[in-house]
Amino acid sequence: MTVDSAAETRHRRVLGVEQHHIDPIPATERHGTSRSLFFVWFAANLVIGTIITGALAVLVGNDLFWAVVSIVIGNLVGAVFMAFHSAQGPRLGVPQLIQSRGQFGFYGAILPVILGIILYVGFFAAGVIPAAQGLSTVFHGLSLNGSILIIGIPSLLLAILGYDLIHRWQWVGTFLFLAGFVILTIALFVHGGLDWAPGSFAGGPFLLSVSIMAVFQISYAPYVSDYSRYLREDIGISAPFWATFIGTNLSALWLMVVACMVTVIYPKLGTVAGINAVIGGAAGVIVLLTVAFGIIGVNAMNLYGGMLSLVTALSSGRSVAPSAILRAVLVTVIFAASILLSIVGAGNFMTNYENYLLLLLYLFIPWTAINLTDYYFVRKGSYDIEAFYDRRGVYGHDPAARVAGGISLTAMIAYVIGFCVQLPFMNTTVYQGFMVRHLNGADISWIIGLIVSAGVYYYLARGTVRVPRAQLASGVVIESRGD
Repeated sequence: MTVDSAAETRHRRVLGVEQHHIDPIPATERHGTSRSLFFVWFAANLVIGTIITGALAVLVGNDLFWAVVSIVIGNLVGAVFMAFHSAQGPRLGVPQLIQSRGQFGFYGAILPVILGIILYVGFFAAGVIPAAQGLSTVFHGLSLNGSILIIGIPSLLLAILGYDLIHRWQWVGTFLFLAGFVILTIALFVHGGLDWAPGSFAGGPFLLSVSIMAVFQISYAPYVSDYSRYLREDIGISAPFWATFIGTNLSALWLMVVACMVTVIYPKLGTVAGINAVIGGAAGVIVLLTVAFGIIGVNAMNLYGGMLSLVTALSSGRSVAPSAILRAVLVTVIFAASILLSIVGAGNFMTNYENYLLLLLYLFIPWTAINLTDYYFVRKGSYDIEAFYDRRGVYGHDPAARVAGGISLTAMIAYVIGFCVQLPFMNTTVYQGFMVRHLNGADISWIIGLIVSAGVYYYLARGTVRVPRAQLASGVVIESRGD
Protein backbone atom coordinates (compact mmCIF):
# COMPACT_ATOMS: atom_id res chain seq x y z
CA MET A 1 0.00 0.00 0.00
CA THR A 2 1.39 3.43 -0.94
CA VAL A 3 1.72 6.29 1.54
CA ASP A 4 -1.14 8.14 -0.14
CA SER A 5 -3.47 5.14 -0.13
CA ALA A 6 -2.61 4.37 3.52
CA ALA A 7 -3.44 7.96 4.46
CA GLU A 8 -6.69 7.70 2.54
CA THR A 9 -7.60 4.51 4.38
CA ARG A 10 -6.96 6.16 7.75
CA HIS A 11 -9.06 9.15 6.66
CA ARG A 12 -12.00 6.93 5.75
CA ARG A 13 -11.60 4.98 9.00
CA VAL A 14 -11.65 8.12 11.13
CA LEU A 15 -14.42 9.99 9.31
CA GLY A 16 -16.57 7.05 8.26
CA VAL A 17 -18.62 4.45 10.08
CA GLU A 18 -16.71 1.59 11.69
CA GLN A 19 -17.31 -1.69 9.87
CA HIS A 20 -16.49 -4.20 12.61
CA HIS A 21 -18.44 -5.15 15.71
CA ILE A 22 -17.77 -8.46 17.52
CA ASP A 23 -15.58 -10.03 14.83
CA PRO A 24 -11.80 -10.30 15.44
CA ILE A 25 -9.81 -7.29 14.24
CA PRO A 26 -7.39 -8.45 11.49
CA ALA A 27 -3.68 -7.70 11.89
CA THR A 28 -3.83 -5.51 8.76
CA GLU A 29 -6.32 -3.19 10.48
CA ARG A 30 -4.57 -2.89 13.83
CA HIS A 31 -3.59 0.70 14.51
CA GLY A 32 -3.17 3.32 17.21
CA THR A 33 -0.91 3.53 20.25
CA SER A 34 -1.33 2.81 23.93
CA ARG A 35 -1.18 6.57 24.57
CA SER A 36 -4.67 6.88 23.12
CA LEU A 37 -5.92 4.74 26.01
CA PHE A 38 -4.70 7.37 28.46
CA PHE A 39 -6.95 9.99 26.84
CA VAL A 40 -9.89 7.60 26.50
CA TRP A 41 -9.94 6.81 30.22
CA PHE A 42 -8.82 10.21 31.49
CA ALA A 43 -11.68 11.87 29.59
CA ALA A 44 -14.09 9.09 30.59
CA ASN A 45 -13.92 10.38 34.19
CA LEU A 46 -14.13 14.10 33.37
CA VAL A 47 -17.86 13.82 33.88
CA ILE A 48 -20.51 14.60 36.47
CA GLY A 49 -20.88 10.89 37.25
CA THR A 50 -17.38 10.87 38.74
CA ILE A 51 -18.30 13.82 40.96
CA ILE A 52 -21.56 12.16 42.00
CA THR A 53 -19.64 9.01 42.97
CA GLY A 54 -17.02 10.98 44.89
CA ALA A 55 -19.72 12.80 46.86
CA LEU A 56 -20.89 9.44 48.22
CA ALA A 57 -17.62 9.15 50.16
CA VAL A 58 -18.88 11.95 52.41
CA LEU A 59 -22.57 11.16 52.25
CA VAL A 60 -22.09 7.64 53.64
CA GLY A 61 -20.62 9.13 56.84
CA ASN A 62 -16.91 9.98 56.43
CA ASP A 63 -15.26 13.30 57.25
CA LEU A 64 -13.23 14.98 54.50
CA PHE A 65 -9.89 13.39 55.38
CA TRP A 66 -11.13 9.79 55.59
CA ALA A 67 -13.36 10.30 52.55
CA VAL A 68 -10.31 11.25 50.48
CA VAL A 69 -8.29 8.30 51.82
CA SER A 70 -11.12 5.90 50.91
CA ILE A 71 -11.30 7.42 47.42
CA VAL A 72 -7.59 6.89 46.83
CA ILE A 73 -7.59 3.29 48.07
CA GLY A 74 -10.78 2.30 46.26
CA ASN A 75 -9.75 3.75 42.91
CA LEU A 76 -6.21 2.39 42.96
CA VAL A 77 -7.40 -1.11 43.84
CA GLY A 78 -10.33 -1.14 41.39
CA ALA A 79 -8.24 0.26 38.54
CA VAL A 80 -5.76 -2.63 38.80
CA PHE A 81 -8.45 -5.06 37.68
CA MET A 82 -9.75 -2.65 35.05
CA ALA A 83 -6.29 -2.10 33.54
CA PHE A 84 -5.51 -5.82 33.38
CA HIS A 85 -8.74 -6.26 31.40
CA SER A 86 -7.61 -3.44 29.09
CA ALA A 87 -4.37 -5.32 28.37
CA GLN A 88 -6.38 -8.27 26.99
CA GLY A 89 -7.71 -6.30 24.01
CA PRO A 90 -4.59 -6.13 21.82
CA ARG A 91 -3.74 -9.78 22.44
CA LEU A 92 -7.08 -11.20 21.31
CA GLY A 93 -8.58 -8.42 19.15
CA VAL A 94 -12.16 -9.20 20.24
CA PRO A 95 -14.67 -7.47 22.55
CA GLN A 96 -14.42 -8.35 26.23
CA LEU A 97 -17.73 -10.19 26.48
CA ILE A 98 -16.99 -12.33 23.42
CA GLN A 99 -13.78 -13.34 25.17
CA SER A 100 -15.87 -14.40 28.17
CA ARG A 101 -16.94 -17.41 26.13
CA GLY A 102 -13.46 -18.73 26.86
CA GLN A 103 -14.35 -18.97 30.57
CA PHE A 104 -18.13 -19.37 30.70
CA GLY A 105 -18.73 -21.30 27.50
CA PHE A 106 -20.41 -20.27 24.25
CA TYR A 107 -23.87 -19.98 25.85
CA GLY A 108 -22.72 -19.46 29.42
CA ALA A 109 -21.29 -16.08 28.40
CA ILE A 110 -24.85 -14.85 27.94
CA LEU A 111 -24.82 -14.25 31.72
CA PRO A 112 -22.17 -11.49 31.65
CA VAL A 113 -23.67 -10.21 28.38
CA ILE A 114 -27.02 -9.59 30.11
CA LEU A 115 -25.25 -7.98 33.06
CA GLY A 116 -23.30 -5.86 30.59
CA ILE A 117 -26.45 -4.54 28.91
CA ILE A 118 -27.86 -3.60 32.33
CA LEU A 119 -24.58 -1.86 33.13
CA TYR A 120 -24.48 0.20 29.92
CA VAL A 121 -28.09 1.34 30.09
CA GLY A 122 -27.80 2.15 33.79
CA PHE A 123 -24.53 4.03 33.43
CA PHE A 124 -25.94 6.10 30.57
CA ALA A 125 -28.87 7.15 32.74
CA ALA A 126 -26.67 7.72 35.79
CA GLY A 127 -24.51 10.10 33.78
CA VAL A 128 -27.07 11.94 31.71
CA ILE A 129 -29.48 12.80 34.58
CA PRO A 130 -27.14 15.07 36.60
CA ALA A 131 -25.63 16.38 33.34
CA ALA A 132 -29.12 17.38 32.18
CA GLN A 133 -29.76 19.01 35.55
CA GLY A 134 -26.67 21.14 34.95
CA LEU A 135 -27.91 22.17 31.50
CA SER A 136 -31.35 23.02 32.87
CA THR A 137 -29.68 25.19 35.51
CA VAL A 138 -27.96 27.24 32.81
CA PHE A 139 -31.05 27.48 30.59
CA HIS A 140 -33.95 27.94 33.00
CA GLY A 141 -36.69 27.43 30.42
CA LEU A 142 -35.29 24.08 29.27
CA SER A 143 -37.02 21.01 30.72
CA LEU A 144 -35.06 18.15 32.22
CA ASN A 145 -36.33 15.73 29.57
CA GLY A 146 -35.37 18.14 26.81
CA SER A 147 -31.90 18.48 28.32
CA ILE A 148 -31.53 14.69 28.43
CA LEU A 149 -32.21 14.49 24.69
CA ILE A 150 -29.90 17.40 23.83
CA ILE A 151 -27.04 15.76 25.67
CA GLY A 152 -27.90 12.22 24.58
CA ILE A 153 -28.16 12.64 20.80
CA PRO A 154 -24.47 13.55 20.23
CA SER A 155 -23.55 10.37 22.14
CA LEU A 156 -25.82 8.39 19.83
CA LEU A 157 -24.16 9.78 16.69
CA LEU A 158 -20.68 9.20 18.09
CA ALA A 159 -21.49 5.58 19.01
CA ILE A 160 -22.87 4.89 15.53
CA LEU A 161 -19.64 6.15 13.92
CA GLY A 162 -17.68 3.86 16.22
CA TYR A 163 -14.26 3.08 17.65
CA ASP A 164 -11.97 5.64 16.00
CA LEU A 165 -14.31 8.58 16.42
CA ILE A 166 -14.80 7.70 20.09
CA HIS A 167 -11.03 7.67 20.57
CA ARG A 168 -10.70 10.98 18.72
CA TRP A 169 -13.52 12.59 20.71
CA GLN A 170 -11.99 11.51 24.02
CA TRP A 171 -8.67 13.09 22.99
CA VAL A 172 -10.46 16.34 22.12
CA GLY A 173 -12.66 16.09 25.21
CA THR A 174 -9.63 15.85 27.51
CA PHE A 175 -8.69 19.42 26.57
CA LEU A 176 -12.18 20.72 25.79
CA PHE A 177 -13.63 19.95 29.21
CA LEU A 178 -10.49 20.38 31.31
CA ALA A 179 -10.95 24.12 31.77
CA GLY A 180 -14.31 23.85 33.53
CA PHE A 181 -13.03 21.47 36.18
CA VAL A 182 -9.84 23.50 36.67
CA ILE A 183 -12.00 26.58 37.31
CA LEU A 184 -14.12 24.65 39.81
CA THR A 185 -11.06 23.32 41.64
CA ILE A 186 -9.51 26.76 41.95
CA ALA A 187 -12.83 28.20 43.17
CA LEU A 188 -13.03 25.58 45.90
CA PHE A 189 -9.55 26.33 47.24
CA VAL A 190 -10.27 30.06 47.08
CA HIS A 191 -13.50 29.44 49.01
CA GLY A 192 -11.49 27.76 51.77
CA GLY A 193 -12.90 26.93 55.18
CA LEU A 194 -12.37 23.19 54.78
CA ASP A 195 -11.12 21.05 57.65
CA TRP A 196 -8.58 18.57 56.30
CA ALA A 197 -7.57 17.21 59.72
CA PRO A 198 -8.40 13.53 60.30
CA GLY A 199 -11.36 13.05 62.60
CA SER A 200 -12.45 9.87 64.33
CA PHE A 201 -12.17 6.85 62.06
CA ALA A 202 -15.47 5.07 61.28
CA GLY A 203 -14.68 1.66 59.82
CA GLY A 204 -18.13 0.97 58.39
CA PRO A 205 -18.55 4.15 56.31
CA PHE A 206 -14.88 4.02 55.32
CA LEU A 207 -15.01 0.49 53.91
CA LEU A 208 -18.38 1.17 52.27
CA SER A 209 -16.82 4.14 50.49
CA VAL A 210 -13.79 2.07 49.43
CA SER A 211 -16.21 -0.48 47.96
CA ILE A 212 -18.13 2.16 46.02
CA MET A 213 -14.94 3.65 44.57
CA ALA A 214 -13.55 0.22 43.67
CA VAL A 215 -16.70 -0.76 41.79
CA PHE A 216 -16.65 2.57 39.97
CA GLN A 217 -13.40 1.39 38.36
CA ILE A 218 -14.25 -2.32 38.16
CA SER A 219 -17.53 -1.53 36.39
CA TYR A 220 -15.46 -0.47 33.35
CA ALA A 221 -14.06 -4.02 33.15
CA PRO A 222 -16.75 -5.53 30.87
CA TYR A 223 -15.89 -3.07 28.09
CA VAL A 224 -12.45 -1.62 28.77
CA SER A 225 -10.73 -3.97 26.29
CA ASP A 226 -13.24 -2.99 23.59
CA TYR A 227 -11.17 0.21 23.24
CA SER A 228 -7.79 -1.50 23.03
CA ARG A 229 -8.67 -4.31 20.62
CA TYR A 230 -7.45 -2.44 17.54
CA LEU A 231 -3.92 -2.02 18.96
CA ARG A 232 -1.09 -4.22 17.65
CA GLU A 233 -1.12 -7.75 19.04
CA ASP A 234 2.56 -7.57 20.02
CA ILE A 235 2.20 -4.37 22.06
CA GLY A 236 2.37 -6.41 25.26
CA ILE A 237 0.72 -5.98 28.65
CA SER A 238 2.68 -3.12 30.24
CA ALA A 239 1.87 -0.32 27.78
CA PRO A 240 -1.95 -0.68 27.71
CA PHE A 241 -2.03 -1.49 31.44
CA TRP A 242 -0.21 1.66 32.55
CA ALA A 243 -1.87 3.97 30.02
CA THR A 244 -5.28 2.83 31.26
CA PHE A 245 -4.37 2.73 34.96
CA ILE A 246 -2.79 6.19 35.04
CA GLY A 247 -5.42 7.81 32.82
CA THR A 248 -8.42 6.59 34.78
CA ASN A 249 -6.90 7.33 38.20
CA LEU A 250 -5.67 10.86 37.48
CA SER A 251 -9.09 12.15 36.49
CA ALA A 252 -11.13 10.04 38.94
CA LEU A 253 -9.08 10.95 42.00
CA TRP A 254 -9.09 14.62 41.07
CA LEU A 255 -12.82 14.97 40.50
CA MET A 256 -13.82 12.76 43.42
CA VAL A 257 -11.79 14.88 45.84
CA VAL A 258 -13.43 17.97 44.32
CA ALA A 259 -16.80 16.32 44.94
CA CYS A 260 -15.95 15.76 48.61
CA MET A 261 -15.03 19.41 48.98
CA VAL A 262 -18.30 20.57 47.41
CA THR A 263 -20.33 18.17 49.59
CA VAL A 264 -18.61 19.24 52.82
CA ILE A 265 -19.19 22.93 52.04
CA TYR A 266 -22.84 22.45 51.02
CA PRO A 267 -23.99 19.18 52.62
CA LYS A 268 -27.71 19.86 52.13
CA LEU A 269 -27.54 20.79 48.47
CA GLY A 270 -27.41 18.37 45.56
CA THR A 271 -24.15 18.09 43.67
CA VAL A 272 -25.15 20.31 40.75
CA ALA A 273 -26.68 22.90 43.09
CA GLY A 274 -23.56 22.77 45.25
CA ILE A 275 -21.31 23.43 42.24
CA ASN A 276 -23.55 26.32 41.24
CA ALA A 277 -23.31 27.74 44.76
CA VAL A 278 -19.51 27.52 44.82
CA ILE A 279 -19.02 29.42 41.60
CA GLY A 280 -21.42 31.72 39.79
CA GLY A 281 -21.40 34.17 36.91
CA ALA A 282 -19.75 33.44 33.58
CA ALA A 283 -17.27 31.02 35.19
CA GLY A 284 -20.18 29.13 36.73
CA VAL A 285 -21.83 28.81 33.32
CA ILE A 286 -18.60 27.34 31.89
CA VAL A 287 -18.44 24.80 34.70
CA LEU A 288 -22.09 23.76 34.34
CA LEU A 289 -21.74 23.42 30.57
CA THR A 290 -18.66 21.29 31.18
CA VAL A 291 -20.71 19.16 33.58
CA ALA A 292 -23.48 18.88 30.98
CA PHE A 293 -21.57 18.10 27.80
CA GLY A 294 -18.57 16.29 29.27
CA ILE A 295 -20.74 13.17 29.47
CA ILE A 296 -21.05 12.84 25.68
CA GLY A 297 -17.93 10.71 25.18
CA VAL A 298 -18.41 8.22 28.00
CA ASN A 299 -22.11 7.82 27.17
CA ALA A 300 -21.13 7.10 23.57
CA MET A 301 -18.94 4.35 25.05
CA ASN A 302 -21.93 3.03 27.01
CA LEU A 303 -24.04 2.91 23.85
CA TYR A 304 -21.21 1.31 21.89
CA GLY A 305 -20.66 -1.32 24.58
CA GLY A 306 -24.39 -2.01 24.75
CA MET A 307 -24.41 -2.54 21.00
CA LEU A 308 -21.54 -5.04 21.24
CA SER A 309 -23.43 -6.88 23.98
CA LEU A 310 -26.58 -7.09 21.87
CA VAL A 311 -24.62 -8.38 18.86
CA THR A 312 -22.95 -10.94 21.13
CA ALA A 313 -26.38 -12.07 22.35
CA LEU A 314 -27.66 -12.33 18.77
CA SER A 315 -24.61 -14.32 17.70
CA SER A 316 -25.43 -16.96 20.32
CA GLY A 317 -28.33 -18.07 18.11
CA ARG A 318 -27.11 -17.29 14.61
CA SER A 319 -24.11 -16.14 12.64
CA VAL A 320 -23.89 -12.34 12.60
CA ALA A 321 -21.76 -10.78 9.86
CA PRO A 322 -20.16 -7.34 10.37
CA SER A 323 -22.69 -4.71 9.34
CA ALA A 324 -22.68 -0.95 9.83
CA ILE A 325 -26.47 -0.90 9.50
CA LEU A 326 -26.93 -3.54 12.21
CA ARG A 327 -24.56 -1.62 14.47
CA ALA A 328 -26.52 1.60 13.97
CA VAL A 329 -29.86 -0.11 14.67
CA LEU A 330 -28.64 -1.77 17.86
CA VAL A 331 -26.96 1.40 19.12
CA THR A 332 -30.31 3.14 18.65
CA VAL A 333 -32.09 0.39 20.59
CA ILE A 334 -29.70 0.82 23.55
CA PHE A 335 -30.13 4.60 23.26
CA ALA A 336 -33.93 4.36 23.44
CA ALA A 337 -33.77 2.11 26.52
CA SER A 338 -31.25 4.43 28.18
CA ILE A 339 -33.31 7.55 27.53
CA LEU A 340 -36.43 5.87 28.90
CA LEU A 341 -34.60 4.84 32.10
CA SER A 342 -33.17 8.36 32.41
CA ILE A 343 -36.61 9.94 32.30
CA VAL A 344 -38.14 7.42 34.70
CA GLY A 345 -35.22 7.39 37.16
CA ALA A 346 -34.64 11.12 37.51
CA GLY A 347 -36.28 11.20 40.96
CA ASN A 348 -34.46 10.01 44.15
CA PHE A 349 -31.30 9.87 42.10
CA MET A 350 -28.56 9.54 44.73
CA THR A 351 -30.08 6.58 46.59
CA ASN A 352 -30.80 4.77 43.33
CA TYR A 353 -27.27 5.44 42.10
CA GLU A 354 -25.57 4.13 45.26
CA ASN A 355 -27.62 0.93 45.21
CA TYR A 356 -26.96 0.53 41.49
CA LEU A 357 -23.20 0.78 41.97
CA LEU A 358 -23.22 -1.77 44.76
CA LEU A 359 -25.43 -4.17 42.78
CA LEU A 360 -22.93 -4.01 39.93
CA LEU A 361 -20.16 -4.73 42.42
CA TYR A 362 -21.82 -7.86 43.72
CA LEU A 363 -22.62 -9.19 40.23
CA PHE A 364 -19.38 -8.34 38.44
CA ILE A 365 -16.82 -9.24 41.10
CA PRO A 366 -17.14 -13.02 40.48
CA TRP A 367 -17.00 -12.42 36.71
CA THR A 368 -13.88 -10.25 36.79
CA ALA A 369 -12.15 -12.67 39.19
CA ILE A 370 -12.89 -15.63 36.90
CA ASN A 371 -11.97 -13.78 33.72
CA LEU A 372 -8.62 -12.49 34.98
CA THR A 373 -7.70 -15.75 36.72
CA ASP A 374 -8.39 -17.69 33.53
CA TYR A 375 -6.56 -15.24 31.27
CA TYR A 376 -3.43 -14.63 33.33
CA PHE A 377 -3.02 -17.81 35.39
CA VAL A 378 -4.86 -20.69 33.70
CA ARG A 379 -4.71 -20.18 29.91
CA LYS A 380 -2.00 -17.50 30.05
CA GLY A 381 -3.58 -15.54 27.21
CA SER A 382 -3.91 -18.48 24.79
CA TYR A 383 -7.41 -19.03 23.39
CA ASP A 384 -8.94 -20.57 20.30
CA ILE A 385 -10.29 -17.33 18.85
CA GLU A 386 -12.19 -19.05 16.04
CA ALA A 387 -14.01 -21.14 18.66
CA PHE A 388 -15.43 -17.95 20.20
CA TYR A 389 -17.79 -17.91 17.21
CA ASP A 390 -18.44 -21.64 16.87
CA ARG A 391 -21.09 -23.19 19.10
CA ARG A 392 -19.71 -26.61 18.16
CA GLY A 393 -16.15 -25.70 19.12
CA VAL A 394 -14.25 -26.24 22.36
CA TYR A 395 -16.26 -23.53 24.13
CA GLY A 396 -19.44 -25.33 23.17
CA HIS A 397 -18.39 -28.86 24.09
CA ASP A 398 -15.24 -29.98 25.88
CA PRO A 399 -15.71 -32.74 28.52
CA ALA A 400 -12.11 -32.41 29.71
CA ALA A 401 -12.76 -28.75 30.65
CA ARG A 402 -16.28 -29.51 31.99
CA VAL A 403 -17.97 -27.65 29.11
CA ALA A 404 -21.24 -29.14 27.90
CA GLY A 405 -24.16 -27.61 26.04
CA GLY A 406 -22.14 -24.42 25.63
CA ILE A 407 -21.87 -23.86 29.40
CA SER A 408 -18.74 -24.16 31.52
CA LEU A 409 -19.63 -25.92 34.75
CA THR A 410 -16.34 -24.78 36.28
CA ALA A 411 -17.04 -21.08 35.70
CA MET A 412 -20.67 -21.33 36.80
CA ILE A 413 -19.76 -23.08 40.06
CA ALA A 414 -17.10 -20.46 40.80
CA TYR A 415 -19.50 -17.64 39.91
CA VAL A 416 -22.39 -18.89 42.08
CA ILE A 417 -20.12 -19.59 45.05
CA GLY A 418 -18.41 -16.22 44.60
CA PHE A 419 -21.75 -14.42 44.60
CA CYS A 420 -23.23 -16.35 47.51
CA VAL A 421 -20.28 -15.78 49.84
CA GLN A 422 -20.86 -12.04 49.41
CA LEU A 423 -24.44 -12.17 50.74
CA PRO A 424 -23.63 -12.05 54.48
CA PHE A 425 -21.39 -9.00 53.94
CA MET A 426 -23.60 -6.91 51.64
CA ASN A 427 -24.79 -3.51 52.86
CA THR A 428 -27.35 -1.55 50.84
CA THR A 429 -30.53 0.38 51.65
CA VAL A 430 -32.61 -2.55 50.39
CA TYR A 431 -30.64 -5.49 51.85
CA GLN A 432 -28.15 -5.91 54.67
CA GLY A 433 -26.26 -9.13 55.36
CA PHE A 434 -26.11 -10.51 58.89
CA MET A 435 -22.35 -9.92 59.18
CA VAL A 436 -22.65 -6.19 58.48
CA ARG A 437 -23.75 -5.29 62.01
CA HIS A 438 -20.68 -7.10 63.39
CA LEU A 439 -18.48 -4.96 61.11
CA ASN A 440 -20.03 -1.61 62.10
CA GLY A 441 -21.75 -1.27 58.74
CA ALA A 442 -18.67 -2.09 56.64
CA ASP A 443 -19.24 -3.73 53.26
CA ILE A 444 -16.33 -6.08 52.50
CA SER A 445 -18.39 -8.42 50.32
CA TRP A 446 -16.40 -7.61 47.17
CA ILE A 447 -13.12 -8.59 48.82
CA ILE A 448 -14.55 -11.93 49.95
CA GLY A 449 -16.18 -12.55 46.57
CA LEU A 450 -13.02 -11.71 44.66
CA ILE A 451 -10.78 -14.04 46.63
CA VAL A 452 -13.25 -16.94 46.72
CA SER A 453 -14.27 -16.73 43.05
CA ALA A 454 -10.66 -16.62 41.86
CA GLY A 455 -9.60 -19.41 44.21
CA VAL A 456 -12.47 -21.75 43.36
CA TYR A 457 -12.07 -21.20 39.62
CA TYR A 458 -8.31 -21.74 39.68
CA TYR A 459 -8.66 -24.92 41.76
CA LEU A 460 -11.31 -26.38 39.45
CA ALA A 461 -9.78 -25.23 36.15
CA ARG A 462 -6.13 -26.12 36.60
CA GLY A 463 -5.15 -29.12 34.54
CA THR A 464 -8.49 -29.24 32.68
CA VAL A 465 -7.81 -26.56 30.04
CA ARG A 466 -6.19 -27.44 26.73
CA VAL A 467 -4.19 -24.62 25.15
CA PRO A 468 -4.77 -24.34 21.36
CA ARG A 469 -1.79 -25.84 19.52
CA ALA A 470 -1.43 -22.81 17.26
CA GLN A 471 -0.89 -20.61 20.27
CA LEU A 472 1.36 -22.82 22.38
CA ALA A 473 4.48 -21.12 21.14
CA SER A 474 3.25 -17.58 21.58
CA GLY A 475 1.66 -17.40 25.03
CA VAL A 476 1.17 -13.98 26.63
CA VAL A 477 3.46 -11.15 25.54
CA ILE A 478 4.60 -9.97 28.96
CA GLU A 479 6.67 -6.94 28.07
CA SER A 480 5.64 -4.06 25.86
CA ARG A 481 7.54 -3.68 22.61
CA GLY A 482 6.67 0.00 22.39
CA ASP A 483 4.07 1.95 20.52
